Amino acid sequence: MRRKPIILIMTSHEEQSGVAEKLKRRIMESGTHNAVVISDEKYGSVAKLSVLDRLMDTGQEYQYLLESKDRGVIRDKLRLRKFSKRVTRIGNMLKRFNPEYILCVTPYAHHCATEAKKKLRFSNKIIYYMMSFTAPKRGIDDATDVYIVENADVKASLSRMGIHPKDIVTLGLPIDAEKLPEHDRAALKQELGLPRNKAAFISIRDFKKLQSVFSLILDQGNIATFIVECENQKRRQVLSALASETEDVNIVFVTSREKEDEYLSVSDVAVLSYDVPKVYKCMKLGVAPIVLSESGNAEQEMAYLLSNGLIVRAKEDIEVVGLLYKMLQTDLAPTLAANGQRATEFASIENITNFLITYIGV
Repeated sequence: MRRKPIILIMTSHEEQSGVAEKLKRRIMESGTHNAVVISDEKYGSVAKLSVLDRLMDTGQEYQYLLESKDRGVIRDKLRLRKFSKRVTRIGNMLKRFNPEYILCVTPYAHHCATEAKKKLRFSNKIIYYMMSFTAPKRGIDDATDVYIVENADVKASLSRMGIHPKDIVTLGLPIDAEKLPEHDRAALKQELGLPRNKAAFISIRDFKKLQSVFSLILDQGNIATFIVECENQKRRQVLSALASETEDVNIVFVTSREKEDEYLSVSDVAVLSYDVPKVYKCMKLGVAPIVLSESGNAEQEMAYLLSNGLIVRAKEDIEVVGLLYKMLQTDLAPTLAANGQRATEFASIENITNFLITYIGV
């Protein structure tokens, strides 16, 4: 029996959306290729990621050689004839799997793959899936063969940086979500035990900020059903105690990621910490996002989304309340939702998978 071509998908620990596993599953379902997902726990050169590594992996600006804790890069600069542990480990992975190409889905994975290619001079092609709405200011590398990007503006930016347009493919992001017809949405709402009024989905990473926003929302009374994402039991108890002090407010806690999509699909508005996959999912589902203020490269991302009418932004916690009222009582939410669906209507994980399995061929 002939060996199926293998696609090696490199990710890292900060990638929480499950994109790597989803791509693997779709590739395997094609029947023509196999896929293997490798995270940085298998190839990273340090036991604990440095602050720089984390910045790299969340898409913020970075310069690889300025961080003394990033031992693999620094050691290679000082001792050119000796490979770092991560370069050696990536070389061993290539020997083991002999993949058709390497698909990188985080900035850190991309950096490690291109670093290894330069050091080991292997011929395997590298495809970098940019999980962002804008192009980074740094991190573009001539060792990369193909860039997959979310939109035409990213492609134009990369072209200006010197990447040949034929090496940039615009496919959207590999996130499945589809807006439900109104009757299906109403049925799912009933199945989930939610009232018929409008619903706001709350997903905030920082617990202190979540507490602050949650408290402000409770003070508004029963303006909507609030669906709060909170997997941690102790944190849910704290929030439940706050909610118990307020009467006539519908609160539902989402306690597992498996249920997130169902609750998000029946929501009208979402209040989010900035997260590319979650914002994109809202766009595909026709849910209007209120995004809380962030720092670093997220500023560039949010400026782009704001300028295209895809999100609204709350710079302070108290601004969430005003924006919620505006979303629930005016045409702003439907307008944002329609803009998001137009921006993502031609993107599908099926198209992405088809490209990945035909890039080199069976």
